[in-house]
Amino acid sequence: MSISEAWLLDCGNSLAIAVGDHEMAEYHQQRSYHSVPGSPGYCSNVLVWQNNIVPVMDLSALQYGAGGELENFSVCVLNYQETPKTPLQHLALRVVRAPQKIRVDDEHACEIPDNLQSGILSQVCLACFNYDGLPVMVLDIARLCSAEFRDLANAA
Repeated sequence: MSISEAWLLDCGNSLAIAVGDHEMAEYHQQRSYHSVPGSPGYCSNVLVWQNNIVPVMDLSALQYGAGGELENFSVCVLNYQETPKTPLQHLALRVVRAPQKIRVDDEHACEIPDNLQSGILSQVCLACFNYDGLPVMVLDIARLCSAEFRDLANAA
Protein backbone atom coordinates (compact mmCIF):
# COMPACT_ATOMS: atom_id res chain seq x y z
CA MET A 1 0.00 0.00 0.00
CA SER A 2 1.35 3.40 -1.00
CA ILE A 3 0.56 6.42 1.19
CA SER A 4 0.94 9.93 -0.22
CA GLU A 5 0.45 13.38 1.22
CA ALA A 6 -1.36 16.02 -0.80
CA TRP A 7 -3.10 19.36 -0.48
CA LEU A 8 -6.87 19.20 -0.87
CA LEU A 9 -8.28 22.27 -2.64
CA ASP A 10 -11.99 23.04 -2.49
CA CYS A 11 -12.78 24.84 -5.74
CA GLY A 12 -16.50 25.29 -4.99
CA ASN A 13 -19.65 23.52 -6.22
CA SER A 14 -18.42 20.20 -4.74
CA LEU A 15 -15.36 20.29 -7.01
CA ALA A 16 -12.18 19.24 -5.23
CA ILE A 17 -8.70 18.63 -6.54
CA ALA A 18 -5.48 17.46 -4.92
CA VAL A 19 -1.99 18.76 -5.58
CA GLY A 20 1.37 17.59 -4.31
CA ASP A 21 3.68 19.45 -1.93
CA HIS A 22 5.97 20.38 -4.81
CA GLU A 23 3.05 22.00 -6.65
CA MET A 24 1.69 24.09 -3.75
CA ALA A 25 3.47 27.43 -3.44
CA GLU A 26 1.24 29.68 -1.31
CA TYR A 27 -2.29 30.29 -0.12
CA HIS A 28 -3.68 33.83 -0.14
CA GLN A 29 -6.91 35.11 1.34
CA GLN A 30 -8.64 37.98 -0.43
CA ARG A 31 -5.74 39.38 -2.38
CA SER A 32 -5.97 42.24 -4.84
CA TYR A 33 -6.74 40.91 -8.31
CA HIS A 34 -6.76 42.62 -11.68
CA SER A 35 -9.49 41.98 -14.21
CA VAL A 36 -8.43 41.06 -17.75
CA PRO A 37 -11.01 42.33 -20.27
CA GLY A 38 -11.88 39.92 -23.06
CA SER A 39 -10.52 36.87 -21.26
CA PRO A 40 -12.66 33.76 -20.73
CA GLY A 41 -14.86 33.74 -17.62
CA TYR A 42 -12.91 30.90 -16.03
CA CYS A 43 -9.65 32.89 -16.20
CA SER A 44 -10.61 36.56 -16.09
CA ASN A 45 -8.23 37.78 -13.36
CA VAL A 46 -4.52 37.93 -12.65
CA LEU A 47 -2.55 38.67 -9.52
CA VAL A 48 0.93 40.04 -9.05
CA TRP A 49 2.93 37.51 -7.05
CA GLN A 50 6.68 37.70 -6.46
CA ASN A 51 7.02 40.21 -9.32
CA ASN A 52 5.22 37.87 -11.73
CA ILE A 53 1.81 38.24 -13.33
CA VAL A 54 -0.03 35.02 -12.49
CA PRO A 55 -3.34 33.99 -14.11
CA VAL A 56 -6.17 33.15 -11.70
CA MET A 57 -8.27 30.19 -12.85
CA ASP A 58 -11.72 29.31 -11.55
CA LEU A 59 -11.99 25.53 -12.03
CA SER A 60 -15.64 25.48 -10.99
CA ALA A 61 -16.48 27.98 -13.74
CA LEU A 62 -14.42 25.95 -16.19
CA GLN A 63 -16.08 22.65 -15.26
CA TYR A 64 -19.65 23.84 -14.80
CA GLY A 65 -19.78 27.06 -16.79
CA ALA A 66 -20.82 29.37 -13.95
CA GLY A 67 -18.33 31.61 -12.19
CA GLY A 68 -18.43 32.51 -8.54
CA GLU A 69 -18.04 35.86 -6.80
CA LEU A 70 -15.30 37.78 -8.58
CA GLU A 71 -14.23 39.87 -5.59
CA ASN A 72 -12.79 38.87 -2.23
CA PHE A 73 -11.91 35.30 -3.07
CA SER A 74 -8.91 33.26 -1.99
CA VAL A 75 -6.36 31.52 -4.18
CA CYS A 76 -3.71 28.85 -4.03
CA VAL A 77 -0.65 29.66 -6.11
CA LEU A 78 0.71 26.52 -7.75
CA ASN A 79 4.07 25.65 -9.34
CA TYR A 80 4.34 23.61 -12.50
CA GLN A 81 6.81 22.90 -15.29
CA GLU A 82 5.83 22.66 -18.94
CA THR A 83 8.58 20.07 -19.45
CA PRO A 84 11.32 18.70 -17.17
CA LYS A 85 14.32 20.97 -16.63
CA THR A 86 12.42 24.11 -17.64
CA PRO A 87 11.77 27.07 -15.33
CA LEU A 88 8.84 26.92 -12.95
CA GLN A 89 5.60 28.51 -14.11
CA HIS A 90 2.77 29.60 -11.83
CA LEU A 91 -1.00 29.41 -11.76
CA ALA A 92 -3.41 30.61 -9.09
CA LEU A 93 -6.57 28.60 -8.49
CA ARG A 94 -9.66 30.17 -6.94
CA VAL A 95 -10.62 28.29 -3.77
CA VAL A 96 -13.49 28.68 -1.32
CA ARG A 97 -11.50 27.79 1.81
CA ALA A 98 -7.95 27.20 2.98
CA PRO A 99 -6.23 24.10 1.57
CA GLN A 100 -6.13 21.04 3.79
CA LYS A 101 -3.16 18.69 4.10
CA ILE A 102 -4.37 15.09 3.67
CA ARG A 103 -2.98 11.57 3.46
CA VAL A 104 -4.24 9.25 0.75
CA ASP A 105 -3.50 5.61 0.00
CA ASP A 106 -4.24 3.26 -2.89
CA GLU A 107 -7.47 2.11 -1.24
CA HIS A 108 -8.98 5.57 -1.87
CA ALA A 109 -8.64 5.30 -5.67
CA CYS A 110 -11.88 5.45 -7.65
CA GLU A 111 -13.23 5.95 -11.14
CA ILE A 112 -14.06 9.50 -12.18
CA PRO A 113 -17.79 9.92 -11.40
CA ASP A 114 -20.12 10.57 -14.34
CA ASN A 115 -20.81 14.16 -13.26
CA LEU A 116 -17.07 14.91 -13.48
CA GLN A 117 -16.34 12.64 -16.43
CA SER A 118 -18.66 14.66 -18.65
CA GLY A 119 -16.84 17.94 -17.91
CA ILE A 120 -13.77 19.46 -19.51
CA LEU A 121 -11.50 18.73 -16.53
CA SER A 122 -11.67 15.01 -17.28
CA GLN A 123 -9.32 15.83 -20.19
CA VAL A 124 -6.54 16.72 -17.73
CA CYS A 125 -7.39 14.30 -14.91
CA LEU A 126 -4.56 11.91 -14.01
CA ALA A 127 -6.39 10.07 -11.22
CA CYS A 128 -9.36 10.26 -8.90
CA PHE A 129 -9.85 9.20 -5.29
CA ASN A 130 -12.50 9.42 -2.59
CA TYR A 131 -11.82 11.51 0.47
CA ASP A 132 -14.55 11.70 3.12
CA GLY A 133 -17.12 10.69 0.49
CA LEU A 134 -16.05 13.40 -1.98
CA PRO A 135 -14.48 12.55 -5.34
CA VAL A 136 -11.14 14.35 -5.67
CA MET A 137 -9.37 14.74 -8.99
CA VAL A 138 -5.61 14.87 -9.47
CA LEU A 139 -5.01 17.16 -12.43
CA ASP A 140 -2.07 17.57 -14.78
CA ILE A 141 -1.46 21.27 -14.02
CA ALA A 142 0.99 21.74 -16.91
CA ARG A 143 -1.58 20.36 -19.36
CA LEU A 144 -4.32 22.46 -17.75
CA CYS A 145 -2.20 25.53 -18.60
CA SER A 146 -1.27 24.40 -22.11
CA ALA A 147 -2.30 26.18 -25.31
CA GLU A 148 -3.95 22.95 -26.52
CA PHE A 149 -6.18 22.75 -23.45
CA ARG A 150 -6.96 26.48 -23.63
CA ASP A 151 -8.15 25.98 -27.23
CA LEU A 152 -10.24 23.00 -26.15
CA ALA A 153 -11.79 24.93 -23.23
CA ASN A 154 -12.56 27.98 -25.35
CA ALA A 155 -14.26 25.78 -27.97
CA ALA A 156 -16.47 24.10 -25.35
